[in-house]
Amino acid sequence: MDRSEKKFSCVLVSVLLVFILAGCNRQSGVGTEPEIRAVWLHTGLFSPAESKAASQMDSLFSLYSRVGINNLFCYNSLPGENSFQYDYINMLITEGKRKGIKIHPIFYPGYTVNIEKELVEHPSWLIRDMEGNPLPHFNLANPEVRAYWVERISEAFKYDIAGIHLDYIRFPTTQVYSYDSLTCETFKEIFSRSPLEVSKDCGSMIWCEWIKWNSGQVTELVKGISEAVKNAGKPLVLGADVFPDIETSNVLIAQEWGSWAKEGLIDFICPMLYTNDPELFRTYIRRAIDASDGNTRVYPGIGVHTSHNDITKELIVEEVNITREEKTNGMAFFSGYSFNKEMMDTLAVEAFKGQEGR
Repeated sequence: MDRSEKKFSCVLVSVLLVFILAGCNRQSGVGTEPEIRAVWLHTGLFSPAESKAASQMDSLFSLYSRVGINNLFCYNSLPGENSFQYDYINMLITEGKRKGIKIHPIFYPGYTVNIEKELVEHPSWLIRDMEGNPLPHFNLANPEVRAYWVERISEAFKYDIAGIHLDYIRFPTTQVYSYDSLTCETFKEIFSRSPLEVSKDCGSMIWCEWIKWNSGQVTELVKGISEAVKNAGKPLVLGADVFPDIETSNVLIAQEWGSWAKEGLIDFICPMLYTNDPELFRTYIRRAIDASDGNTRVYPGIGVHTSHNDITKELIVEEVNITREEKTNGMAFFSGYSFNKEMMDTLAVEAFKGQEGR
């Protein structure tokens, strides 16, 4: 082998090593980056009185900082979303900077709305059942609704936040789609049949198209939000809470998060893995990683106390360790209400000691 051949061989080996190493880190998309540790934060943890809230926030964020909690997904944080008479979002941001914690406002387009208010202001935006009765949820298949959410989320860009976090980015559970006139007419133009004529038959092709079409409408909203975030003029990340089972979420709630991940529409997903079964927890992590195809990071949601589970100190340590074994490089705890000092003390000693968070 002459010198030129040796040089070519060295280059080829180097290139192959790069691809091999990239493949090893495909699940997390990270190498030596510090670990993400997040908590879902509710406004109910803070007083309506500004001075007391500031003291509560200082104490809580100090606890978070001590165990390396470094990101907060914050419900109802923007003006008009809560009843606080003080600047709650900027209080979060200021205290977060002091403690090294990043703030992500939460938006939940598919969640329950004030039906009486919306019947007056936006009656055409509500989901309608097959009899035409309004339900207390926005119809995400309505283009006006999607435009509203993109505009509303864009208002958060003026704050010094780390990103946008989506929750309830879906239809209500058990295949509750909208049968309003606009939705029915739009679907009929494409498929020559109104959804009102379609039976809930899993073997029916047109029913499958109805499910697929509604999933596509939610994905269109995610695309709009993703584009807005990318054009925000500042580095922001976009995350989303998703149902853990990718097939069920697509069929039941029109949440086709696998396509969001593969298309790179979001930066990370938080599968809501609220279970006391460690092996089920691991299984769903692996499925989410496979579904994301290396384009989106997976930060599993650990349920501390939810309607599905009530975790022990020993189990929370085990589930944190499983996220590391599966190389997710992050996790999120639901929620701030139940993620108490006792849990944090346990994690500080048994899971996070000597481990860097970011």
